[in-house]
Amino acid sequence: MLAAIHSTLSGSSSTRPDPAEYQPVIPSNAVNADPADPATLDYIDRELGHAAARDVIEYENVKVYFCFWVLGAGVLMSWNALICTFPLLISYLPLDSNLRGNLSSILSTVYCFGNLFFLGMAQRHVGKVSPTKRLHSSLVVLLITALLTTYPALPVLFPILSSSLLLTVLIFISLVLSFSTAYLQSSVFALSSLWGSEQTLGVMSGQGGIAVLVSGVQFALAFVSAVAKSDDGQGDEGEEASKLAGVGLWAACSLGVVGCFMASRYLKRHPKYLDVVAPKFATSELNSVEGNKRESGTTRKLFKKNWELNLAVAWVFVVTLSVFPPITTRILSTHQPTPRLLQPDVFMPLHFVIFNIGDYIGRTYLASYSALRLTSPRRILFLSLGRTLFIPLFFACNVTPREVGNTPFINFDILYFLIILLFSMSNGYLGSLCMVISSSPDLNPRIKADERDVAATLASFCLVAGLAAGSLASFAVGAAVNRAL
Repeated sequence: MLAAIHSTLSGSSSTRPDPAEYQPVIPSNAVNADPADPATLDYIDRELGHAAARDVIEYENVKVYFCFWVLGAGVLMSWNALICTFPLLISYLPLDSNLRGNLSSILSTVYCFGNLFFLGMAQRHVGKVSPTKRLHSSLVVLLITALLTTYPALPVLFPILSSSLLLTVLIFISLVLSFSTAYLQSSVFALSSLWGSEQTLGVMSGQGGIAVLVSGVQFALAFVSAVAKSDDGQGDEGEEASKLAGVGLWAACSLGVVGCFMASRYLKRHPKYLDVVAPKFATSELNSVEGNKRESGTTRKLFKKNWELNLAVAWVFVVTLSVFPPITTRILSTHQPTPRLLQPDVFMPLHFVIFNIGDYIGRTYLASYSALRLTSPRRILFLSLGRTLFIPLFFACNVTPREVGNTPFINFDILYFLIILLFSMSNGYLGSLCMVISSSPDLNPRIKADERDVAATLASFCLVAGLAAGSLASFAVGAAVNRAL
């Protein structure tokens, strides 16, 4: 066992190689061995020195965490690409079209309710079908849709369609994306919950990370385009740059799906999958009739056990989607006259970047910090309900269109960006807490070890339900804002 490591050491007089030369990987003749197996670890310690086995375990854990980070990014990749191209899609509509003010809310609602419906269908089979099979199928659908959106849809087809036909096509694409995302999300959370709470946190972190990357690229392109337009004053080049940015986002989305295929392939070959995950689903498939009844009862039972956490994660996203992005994209700079780099084509991408950075900090760092990791479901629910106070704060910002002379209560851009940052950090922090604690027997003694995957996908379903309800609530919030202006 571990002959490859032994052969590496045979030509060296040192009992432990230089760290720069040592790569703690499982050799080819032991690829199916568990890196945490005591016999394997004892051998590594004898050959490489004290604590070498710990290095191997840490290295393997990092690779597994990164794979789940990539899969988590894949879950929200299409959603982030879609919402970041809302301004471009709106620009394809005539200036007098009524759809210009409602397109983002319509597509957000279609996507979220479609995701909710398909996730409900996926929930019925959690624990009975191997998550990797569904994961692979959903990635295929997502890849094909992303490639077709990249070209020819976004640069060639959409600009020439009538308003009604464009809306129909966009609704269809949103439904296809919601279908593939729902099954991908269900599979990823089921798989991560069987691995452990750290991997579930990795999924949540990946969801926030991809949002930062997508919005960061969008802002950089918008900034470059704004500088170019301020230099030569040619708007056509800016429009082409905006179109190029949209194509680039969907091309990056396609590449990200390929990365998800690679991550899935690695996890499926990992010893822990072979030893823990695969046998569970092999057993489920052999007892499918009995399993259907058991899982249905388990879902109802877990919903009652985790009702505070499920309500909390739903309400987090009800509040978020009710204002972001439908209302926040109507908030413009308070500077008069507005500097070129604070005009809407730069100001809006900037607010996306700030939101996503805050969300990533909340998901990745605040939720993993032990002093901030609340485990009381009631306290988490109280904090989630408290986020409702952010809605009137956004009302007080410079929401447009606004009557001349109607000065907003919050009349400083920096204060608006601070509100966005706190809003997003609380979104990521509470969302991750709910998802991790709901499926972790160590942090949540209400659930058992064999209920982890069902509990995780149930919390995921409630999260999407919150997204759907929030996107629907955005119409009411928007109407309230219009009456107040």
